[in-house]
Amino acid sequence: MDKSELTSEERFLKHGDRSANFIPVDVHEQVMTALGLGGILPAAEEQTPLQTIPSNEGAPNVMRRLKTEAGTGRSRRRILRIPVQGWVAALLVMVLLGGGYTQYSGELRQGAQIQYKVLPYKPLLATKSGGMIEKPNEPLIPWPAKAQLSKEDELYKMKYAKGYNAIEKLLLPGEYATYVIKREDGKEESHLGLYCPPIIVKDYSTYKTSVEKHHAPEVKQPGYMPDGYTLDEAFIKPSFIKVEDDKQFKGESEIDLGDNFRMTWKREKAENIAYDSSTLVYKKGKIQVRISASRVDEKATPVESLLWTKTTKVENIDIGGKQLIYLEPSSNEKIDLGYKYRLVWSDPEAQIIYNVSVRQEKSELTKDEVIRIAASMMN
Repeated sequence: MDKSELTSEERFLKHGDRSANFIPVDVHEQVMTALGLGGILPAAEEQTPLQTIPSNEGAPNVMRRLKTEAGTGRSRRRILRIPVQGWVAALLVMVLLGGGYTQYSGELRQGAQIQYKVLPYKPLLATKSGGMIEKPNEPLIPWPAKAQLSKEDELYKMKYAKGYNAIEKLLLPGEYATYVIKREDGKEESHLGLYCPPIIVKDYSTYKTSVEKHHAPEVKQPGYMPDGYTLDEAFIKPSFIKVEDDKQFKGESEIDLGDNFRMTWKREKAENIAYDSSTLVYKKGKIQVRISASRVDEKATPVESLLWTKTTKVENIDIGGKQLIYLEPSSNEKIDLGYKYRLVWSDPEAQIIYNVSVRQEKSELTKDEVIRIAASMMN
């Protein structure tokens, strides 16, 4: 491009702001491309949306607008209108070196090298048939303080623990059982119990093999994880497809638990076990990041209900056209929701819901980092 073909603003950028003693920066094709101005806009496109770089350490806001005009020479002329000041040349250098920006004015944000939009909350479609991920209309409220357990309740609690431990010793890994505990004197109703501990492994290759074996939904390893976080464990959660009513329960064996308590139990057949959920747990010290995939229960309404309180931030996040629901309890929550940050999204075609949650309140992770973890799993 000949010097005469440059606009006054382009000549200014080409030679730099001499008053601030910045090193001259060439802003021909390579630099203009880095700024997003390298291509010629269609004639019908009057202008791009306004983009704003927020104030940082005293630097003023900078706005840019592109406009196309019919050129009289060999090509259309790119016209750049920027209110520039002495620090613009330094900004150009930052862009050339791969620096990022955050745009707050249009709710478009770029954090930890990804762009996302913050949108008002709305439910998300989870199945092709219309099942939704949504929060209940009413927020959670604190329960009254629990009364101290009675001696009778303490006795039942002890017997259930004893029955569970007895079954655990009788079964092999991968075997599951249902059981009923009741008092022989008939003072209390019987209660049904389930024995279905998760399958826990310590490395991803074993996890992947187990997922394939049990036809469980797979959590792929995220493409991004903050420094210091490593895979601590992975687990697959089994569940029963159907469960008998405790009054109709017919067990295979009985165990005397003492104090007139008796347990009737039976091994469940493999065809009655489903593996509809799996989770990867990453840790750094005591801080956990949990990433799970769960198969949708189409009979549930909604298919996924999100816990929230009056002070919980609930909003939607848009990453490249894919929407997620973001939840963040306030620092003064009266109810422990079990997470500091949570992101939920779905794959309606596969009918799978994904969750990323940070568990510990004192986690040093930021919202941007948690969103970047989720974004890295969508590629």
